[in-house]
Amino acid sequence: MSIETAASPSGRRDVEDVLRAAGLTAFHRRAVLVTGAAWTFVAMEILLVGFTVPVFTEIWGLSGRLAGWIAASALGGSLLGAVVLGRASDRIGRRRIFQASILWYAIFTALTALAWGPWSLSAVRFLAGIGLGGVLVVDPSLLAEYVPPQHRGRLLVLLDLFWPVGLLLATGLSWVFLDQVGGDNAWRYLFLAAAFPAFLAFVARLTLPESPYYLARSGRTAEAAGVLSEIAGREIDAGMLDAPREPRASLRDLVSRRLRSTTVIVLVAWTALNISYYGLFLWLPFVLQDEARFSLDVYLLLALSALSQFPGYLAALWLVERIGRKPTLALFLCLGGASAYAFAVADSAPVYVASLFFVGFFNLGAWGAVYPFTAELFPTRLRSSAFGVAEGVGKGAAIGAPYLFGALIDWTGDTVWSLTFVAIVMVAGGLVTLLGRETRGARLT
Repeated sequence: MSIETAASPSGRRDVEDVLRAAGLTAFHRRAVLVTGAAWTFVAMEILLVGFTVPVFTEIWGLSGRLAGWIAASALGGSLLGAVVLGRASDRIGRRRIFQASILWYAIFTALTALAWGPWSLSAVRFLAGIGLGGVLVVDPSLLAEYVPPQHRGRLLVLLDLFWPVGLLLATGLSWVFLDQVGGDNAWRYLFLAAAFPAFLAFVARLTLPESPYYLARSGRTAEAAGVLSEIAGREIDAGMLDAPREPRASLRDLVSRRLRSTTVIVLVAWTALNISYYGLFLWLPFVLQDEARFSLDVYLLLALSALSQFPGYLAALWLVERIGRKPTLALFLCLGGASAYAFAVADSAPVYVASLFFVGFFNLGAWGAVYPFTAELFPTRLRSSAFGVAEGVGKGAAIGAPYLFGALIDWTGDTVWSLTFVAIVMVAGGLVTLLGRETRGARLT
């Protein structure tokens, strides 16, 4: 086996240099597939609530507000999980949280099938959400710290490309269990079916190592070199690795003078994305079923919404490297808001279908752009914590979004104002994002 030697005059390389020189390897394909599989199953399971809320409403006679609370329960748990587990991964390492979060999520997804009423259902969904928060925080942090910097933006967008696969699976499983199988217990079988692949994702995650950045910044240079050897496919000499140890950071560092404005802009972007996505997509099956003017098949429209997200991600995947992370995120948020408003006031079937397509296209494309944007703005000692706070604040806002969406429907008897609210939030988030710093080509510190 050859030994990777340094090309710098000092004869030493840091983690970023080694990853850049190695380029994309077979390890990266495996890492993307393993993290992406979990992304798919998490998306599938959380979006199943949108399909089952009408069932719960019929079984238990729920009001719009209570139905919105059930839809938001997992998001409440995600708030807690994101903050706590994000901080824990900066303290004790990415790998353990990476593995434990998906297992926790799978267990409580399966236990959802045992719920006997709206409050027990909300409790189990809240507990499942704790694992969800860990997955959404640690996965992008870990993947960002595996990949070569010249491919980081595209691979982080590629991770999010697995999300609409989950929506397609959720649509297909809901059609099978709720529409074809039917019966009072169909929703229970649906959640059991959703839990099984999440358990498989846990097994697959056992094969991935700790982050080399985390190991290097923790003073574990030999272990970092071992992981880099696995990634690069050739031996990396620990003695040639420049890996200065960093002191532990505090959450207060996120609001220090150096990072305060960056943190605020990131939180606004994540809040806009969470409110618009969860406010709309958890209610989308209800919105489409309630729309009788155009006589369009609900499941076909949902499939269209999922399929629209693929070209949205692919466009973001190209644009984050072509024009940058910040302009891509801002552009997609603003155009997503315009599309949401067009969807709200559509007066013909072609406009209704086209605007639904572009809502999914721009909203999910913006989600793809926000991950490399966030990962590159914060140092390794704070990266997962920053993701955790962003997810936590975003999910805090998202908890209220399905509730407010349902309350606006109760107050107005229509979905127009609910969708207009989503549009305003997205445009506001896009405008604030323009105040941020561009991160294309930035080094992970």
